[in-house]
Amino acid sequence: MAKSAKNSFPQKVVSVQMLKGGVAKTTSVLNIGLGAAREGARVLFVDMDQQANLTFALGVGIDEAEEKSVWLDIVEKKAKIEDCVLHLTDKIDLIPSNLNNSVLDRVLLNSNRNWAQSVKGPLSQIQKNYDLILIDTAPALSATNTAVTVASDLVILPVNPDRFSYMGLEKHIEELREIKKDFDLNLTEKILFTKFDGREKVSHELLQKCMDTFEDLLMKSYIRTSTEVKNTIGTGKTIYHTKSNAREDYELVTREVLEIL
Repeated sequence: MAKSAKNSFPQKVVSVQMLKGGVAKTTSVLNIGLGAAREGARVLFVDMDQQANLTFALGVGIDEAEEKSVWLDIVEKKAKIEDCVLHLTDKIDLIPSNLNNSVLDRVLLNSNRNWAQSVKGPLSQIQKNYDLILIDTAPALSATNTAVTVASDLVILPVNPDRFSYMGLEKHIEELREIKKDFDLNLTEKILFTKFDGREKVSHELLQKCMDTFEDLLMKSYIRTSTEVKNTIGTGKTIYHTKSNAREDYELVTREVLEIL
C-alpha cells in the first residue's frame, strides 16, 4: 500500500463483504467512508450491489441512478471508469449501481478476458486520486465478489449476534482463504462485530465465540446497536450529526481502517 502524497493516510482498497444479508454491510461502508472524509481522507465509494442501497443512501435518486453508467458498463467497455464517477463533495466520490449490475456475474463468466482483474484493473487507473476506496458488495459468493476480493487490500466481514450470521461468517472466511490461495493474494481480512446489544445474552455469547475462534481477525472496536443508524437514512443527515453509540463506534472503526493511532 502506497502512502498518499498529500497526507499520511495509507492508500488502500477496502471491500465490505458477507454472504448473509442484514449484517449492516452497507451501513458500515457508508459510515466508515463518511467518517474517513471527516478525518480529511479522499474517499471513493463503489457500489457493486444491484440493489444500490449505498447509492441511494448517498443521496442519488432512483431515476438518476438508472441513467448513470455502472460497473457493467466498464466491463463491457461502454464507459471508462472516469466517466462513471459522480462527485458528491470535495472529499467524496461515488461509482453508483443500479439493476443493470444484476447481470454482471454472467457477463464476467462469459468473458474471454481475465475477469478476475475486472475490478482491480479499472480501479488502478484512478486509485491515485483517493486515500480510501470502499466497495459495497451484494450478499453472495460470486464471480463479482471474487473480482472485488482480488482488488482489495482489506476485506471487512460484518457479523451480527445471530447464529445464521455466524455460520455465514465461517463459510465466507473459508471462501476467502481459497481465493487468496488461488490468486496468490496478500490481502488482510478483518471481522467487524455489529448490532451488539449488551442487554442480550446472545450478543455476549456470539461475541465471545468470535473472540475464541477468530481472535486475530477481530477489529479492535465493535458496533453497538442504535436506532440512530436507521433514523438517519434518507434524511440527508448521517450518524455524525448525532451523539449516538454508533457514531462513537464507527469513529473508532474508521480510525482503525485509516491507521490513525
